[in-house]
Formats: sequence, C-alpha cells, structure tokens
Amino acid sequence: VNVYKIRVAKKHFYNRFLNEIRLKLISMGFKEYKGPIIESSFWNCDALFMPSFHPSREIHSIFYVKTDKKAEIDSEILEKVRKVHLGLGSNSIGWGSFDEELCKKILLRSQTTAVSARVLYLIYKKKEKIPIKMFVIDRVFRPETIDPKHFIEFDQLEGIIIEENANFKMLLNYLKEIVIYLGAKNVKFKPAYFPFTEPSVEIFAEISNLGLVEIGGAGIFRREVVEPFGI
Repeated sequence: VNVYKIRVAKKHFYNRFLNEIRLKLISMGFKEYKGPIIESSFWNCDALFMPSFHPSREIHSIFYVKTDKKAEIDSEILEKVRKVHLGLGSNSIGWGSFDEELCKKILLRSQTTAVSARVLYLIYKKKEKIPIKMFVIDRVFRPETIDPKHFIEFDQLEGIIIEENANFKMLLNYLKEIVIYLGAKNVKFKPAYFPFTEPSVEIFAEISNLGLVEIGGAGIFRREVVEPFGI
C-alpha cells in the first residue's frame, strides 16, 4: 500500500517577505497603522499639499471609482487645508487654488502616504502622543504600463517619524538601513521633487538583471502639510 505524504500548508514567500519587513521595522521602534484602500482624493492628495492641478491627479495616474457619492471630510480640517492651498493665514503663498469638488472624489489609493496623512489627523483630533514612528505596508493602485519595474497594483512601504530632533541625515540613515536589510546593494540617493516634502530624495539600489532601480522617495514634510494639523 502506497502512503502519500501530507504536505503541511505554508505561507506564500511574498507574504513571508512582507512580514520580515514588518518585524524589522517593529524592531526599529515603528508601529504599524492601516487605512482604507478606497480613499478620498482629500487624504490621498489635498492633505499632502498636492495642488488640484497636479498632473498625477488625472485619470491616467489615478483609478477613480465610478460613483455619484462624495467623500465626507471633517469640515474643520478641510477648511484648514483649503486655507493652506490658497496661501491664507500661513507663511506659504500656497497654490492659489483649491477644488473642493475634486478633493471629495473617491478613488483607489495611489499611495500609502494617505495613511500618514490620516495619522497626522489622529495627532490633531485625538491628541495622539508624540514622538511617533509609524509605518504601513499595504496595497496601492496606479494605471501604469506593465513592465518588469511597474504594475497596476503593488504593496508600498510608507513610514514617518515625528519627534523633536528629527532631521534629514537621520532620515537617510533609516532609509539606507531598511534598503540594505531588503537585500539591496550599492544604495544611492539623489535630490528629487515631491509636492509634500522639502528637501526630498529618491532612493536607488542595484538589483540583479535590472541594474540601478528606483526603490522609493522620501523627505521632510513641508510646513504646509503639517501646519493644518497643529504640528
């Protein structure tokens, strides 16, 4: 009689990889946060000081949900963000425009930075204690042309540190440690532009068969991002 071996189920290698990153970040003092995949344009863009006319808010860069419903936004924080965009009552000249209808549109989250924006709101509304070291690893969606470096959905790692003496050099050290932990070699940084950080940096690392690949972007939140949340 032939007796067949029963193979015990095991976690998918990709999920194991994501969990390894979680454990690494937790060991570095970070706490994991979650946020909705179906998101409002406000948290995905406006709360991050992304102007209403920014090209990445068009349909070729974001999957908008086909619905007549509009997102409900806390009117108090909506007004504070609107004023920053218009350059009213702040040290910034703003963008000079703010599309309230656009900010209430519903979309598939294009960046997990939307979760970071919601954490800023927690600090503002629920008096979340500082210092905070948070991270999120979750799915995001973008209408990309599919190739070895791009897909229409992927898991993105996002994190922020809020503490008194945080600085740009400290940020680069964290980024390098995390990227090297992921197995990358020859880590390089170069100046970059993002609407919500200044100074900003892009991280590159050498990957077998693909060469030097952009791993991600980072920076120090601009005051226009944190000011509405009282930070």
